Amino acid sequence: MANVQTDSVVQRFQAVVRPHLRFLKQTDPFPMGENLGKLGLDSMAAINLLLDLEKEFQIQIPDSLLTAESFETGEGLMNMLSPLIPAESSGG
Repeated sequence: MANVQTDSVVQRFQAVVRPHLRFLKQTDPFPMGENLGKLGLDSMAAINLLLDLEKEFQIQIPDSLLTAESFETGEGLMNMLSPLIPAESSGG
């Protein structure tokens, strides 16, 4: 399995996630290990985030991967998405 966590994919991921984190300022660095709930992600924002990630990476996230742990941190969410992102999508 290819590692698609290239800088390009991570930047795209952060660009999609950031607007859903209402307590994270646009100028703040993106804290991949920080709890997303503390950064302002609530259940409604999580649903919209899920849809935005599927659209951005042209993937479908199986319900079996949608766990509280997956949405706990940016790092956890990225790790959950990585195997689903096609290699061609990581090119930019």
